[in-house]
Amino acid sequence: MDVETRRIYEFGHFRIDSANRRLLRDGEIVPLKSKVFDTLLVLVETGGETVTKDQLMQAIWPDTMVEENNLTQNIYALRKVLGERPGEHRYIVTVPGQGYRFVASVRQVSTGPPDLVIGTHTRSRLIAEETSTQFEPEASPEPGPAPAVHQNWKRASSLTQRALWISAFAIAAVLAGLYFLWDAMHPRPVKQGESIPTIAVLPFKTLGEAGDTEYLGLGMADALITKLSNVKQIIVRPTSAVRKYAGSDFGLGVVASELKVDSALEGTVQRSGEQIRVTVQLVNTRDGTSLWAGRFDEKFTDIFTVQDTIAEKVTSALKVQISAAERERVYRRYTSNAEAYDLYLRGRSQTLRYSRDGQLAAVEAFESVLKLQPDYAPAHAGLATASAIMRINYAPEGEAKYWAERAMREAKRALELDPDLAEAHESLAAVYRFSEFDWERTIEESHRTLELNPSLDLPHYYRAVAYEHLGLFDLAEQDARAGMEIAPEGKDRALRTRYMVAFYSGRYQEAVALLEELDRKREREPGLANTDLVYAYFYAGERDQAEQLLANSRELEGQIKQLHHAMLASFIAARGDKARAAELLRGVVARPDEIFHHTAYSIGVTYGQLGRRADAIKWLIRAVESGYPCYPWYERDPLLDPLRGEPEFQLFMKNLRASWEATKMRYGQK
Repeated sequence: MDVETRRIYEFGHFRIDSANRRLLRDGEIVPLKSKVFDTLLVLVETGGETVTKDQLMQAIWPDTMVEENNLTQNIYALRKVLGERPGEHRYIVTVPGQGYRFVASVRQVSTGPPDLVIGTHTRSRLIAEETSTQFEPEASPEPGPAPAVHQNWKRASSLTQRALWISAFAIAAVLAGLYFLWDAMHPRPVKQGESIPTIAVLPFKTLGEAGDTEYLGLGMADALITKLSNVKQIIVRPTSAVRKYAGSDFGLGVVASELKVDSALEGTVQRSGEQIRVTVQLVNTRDGTSLWAGRFDEKFTDIFTVQDTIAEKVTSALKVQISAAERERVYRRYTSNAEAYDLYLRGRSQTLRYSRDGQLAAVEAFESVLKLQPDYAPAHAGLATASAIMRINYAPEGEAKYWAERAMREAKRALELDPDLAEAHESLAAVYRFSEFDWERTIEESHRTLELNPSLDLPHYYRAVAYEHLGLFDLAEQDARAGMEIAPEGKDRALRTRYMVAFYSGRYQEAVALLEELDRKREREPGLANTDLVYAYFYAGERDQAEQLLANSRELEGQIKQLHHAMLASFIAARGDKARAAELLRGVVARPDEIFHHTAYSIGVTYGQLGRRADAIKWLIRAVESGYPCYPWYERDPLLDPLRGEPEFQLFMKNLRASWEATKMRYGQK
């Protein structure tokens, strides 16, 4: 070996001896497979820079074609050897879409020749390469007279023989261990025709005094849903699908029928001071038989272990094997602080109330969590979600910008702490969908969310709305169906998507029927017009009814008020009352900050009806650029007929069609 090639690195309790290819922890040799050692050495020697997966694979397997899964296994083995628990990033950080980075502080101790066997300094070193078994006896005494050299050689020889026997047993044990590790890291694929288990984790019933501990029931279910959703071989109903069962005496038959699941996890939780009691049962919903049951009496500080154990028992009872990557996510803990976790559960349960008071209470709880632990990524994601819901549903016009900016900021902070946190990506998708109207990023973030947690339904509907606005109706329907499969009770969202597709396709009577069904399902505030139903009535020929709904709708503030006025202006301009339409329009355009893409479209339509072609095209361009480039509707809408003979409008439509064709090609719709 070249004497210049020896490099020694130290980090934490570890030392890497590159020449002897050894990793030591506090002076003790840590067994490593050769390729795992190579992986560690490459990461350490890059000095904290990101190493792409391709670079790593080329360095570790320079002359061999291997699958990326081999690299993933090496990283998993390194994290385990280094003692990096799930959720920690003390040594290795995954850089999504790129590779890995070694983040621990590394010190290069020296560069020089490897250990040499000189005189009586005899070292016996036996390495079983395939099983990573190493045996090294104590170093022999310092140099002395020749007889001592002879005795040391005999001693080393004897130790070598002993090492051979010990290694033989070690090899067998390690090979067995590696087999089971490999088996766990390579889950059995689902065979064609074999169904994937479906499960609903129902809100736990809270025993004892009600009130301050009620959040635990929904919080426990939500935590277990999050854990189990990381296992791709199980379909887990999302929390949004099961929350309605909280506090109610439901029957498993009802659950099985409504949620279409094979099994249900139900339980009770009771807290008394610092003690917690959890009973849980996994039930086959087809015949009511128990698949597994357990009871836990622990300190509240051990709630993390209780949840991990339940997740493990459930996957075992369902006969599901978990891959290494899934295991890391399932057993990941973002905190060991029981008080912070208790506050986090409170925040999550409040978020799921879907009310203004609930979201504000959630914000307060998450803020309290972050005071205790500023780097708690799920709390940042929870704060982002609550802020997004506030922006979408409950913020007065003057607060909308504040909540949108806060949601964006907190989601990005959560992703800085954990780039693979599904909840943070979902929050970003919600902000892009409801506030930014950035359909490309809505699709990207929804897609990333579903990659990380395919058991969530909302990202499918966010993506469906994006596809609707882009004029990609087939893709919108696909996502709506996927959302329904995940949460069968979420029929209202799927109905809305079906309405939009029918409406934009010119099937107006069908659109009316779908919306009337949807209106019956929802509890609409008195006097508040359903904007979608107004459109459906108008284009289905029931124009008087559409105008009456808008005219009788109670006055709102902000964007919805301006939209209703712009819609009404376009309707009455089309029937010839141009003076009143122009008056309504002046009031709308006088408040440009309250105009979004649908309002801009109605303004453009109205100007077209009023004969103001240049103004019409200007506002239609604004509608496209601010989130409404739905070419099929621009092509179909009869209210745009007065513009169709204009060269400027024809050029506008030509450009819009070209953009639509490119978008179809990008997202794969024929």
